[in-house]
Amino acid sequence: MRFRFKPNSTQRSALRAQLVRLQQPAEVLEVLRSASLPAFKPAEVFCSPQSIHSDRFVLRAQLQEQAYALKVYSDDFGQQVWAHAQALAQHNQGNHHGLCLPEAYLPHERMLIFPWVDGVFLSEIVDERKFELLQQAARIAANLHRSCFVPEHPTTAQMMVRETHARCERLRLRWPAAAPIIEPLMAALQEALAWLAPAEPAPIHGDMASGQFLWTGERLVLLDLDMFGYADPAYDAGHFLAQLQRGCLFDPLLQAHASQWLACFRDSYLAAMPKVSPRNVTFYCGLTLVRKIYTICRKQTAQWPQLVPQLAVHARAALQDVTSAGRTQ
Repeated sequence: MRFRFKPNSTQRSALRAQLVRLQQPAEVLEVLRSASLPAFKPAEVFCSPQSIHSDRFVLRAQLQEQAYALKVYSDDFGQQVWAHAQALAQHNQGNHHGLCLPEAYLPHERMLIFPWVDGVFLSEIVDERKFELLQQAARIAANLHRSCFVPEHPTTAQMMVRETHARCERLRLRWPAAAPIIEPLMAALQEALAWLAPAEPAPIHGDMASGQFLWTGERLVLLDLDMFGYADPAYDAGHFLAQLQRGCLFDPLLQAHASQWLACFRDSYLAAMPKVSPRNVTFYCGLTLVRKIYTICRKQTAQWPQLVPQLAVHARAALQDVTSAGRTQ
């Protein structure tokens, strides 16, 4: 499970140059030809950036009747994602149970090529469709976790807690005023860790959230395997719940729905995966909420003094629930 990667200056520079090059139609057509994609029909192509980060970018390549997502990395990590996707395809035949998997990998471009999927993110759907789609998302998660293969060495709860500690230390250095909020949470996280139930690892998504599910109008599709791993499947469920709770917490229009949406996904997932520990799901929800405090400080710098205390309340409550349940077992 790749928690954090920072490309060096050479990698960043090369990635920027590749981004410019791959927006040239002739270059993109040559790349698509070399991939030997099924049913590929050479035609005029238009490329547009969809997301740009320091270590990767995604382009949409639009042809007359086809569209592809081109995901390019600054290093060879795409090779690992490709191998993982092939293993998932082998263990999830047919429609891959809602997974959007790449069709090709080009090592010389460090590029994964996906079919383009049009739709609306589950995080943006707030009407009567929400409950059914949350249940579908839970089933897709459960199907992923039932995949019977070992993609890598296990990522343990202790490793996740250490990574969270490191993130919080970076936060304390950059935003010292947040230290009084972070320090009690780290103590609560360490205490709750001791009360986790034993768990068998499974292939996990690693960044599961409603913003990773796309509703096409006909099916729900799970995107982005960049955080794949082999860990307690409760991590994915807890991460999804934390991200859903975070989105509702900061939007007054959604706060009234939060408890019902959370219960819908949680109950549907645990019904599909009865061997997964509810206590562990709660733990990973709390852990994710703690980790997202750093994200808020970094991305919402002006608002963090108002937002972080709200997130901390829910993180503390989740971790205290784990410790209380463990002590009364």
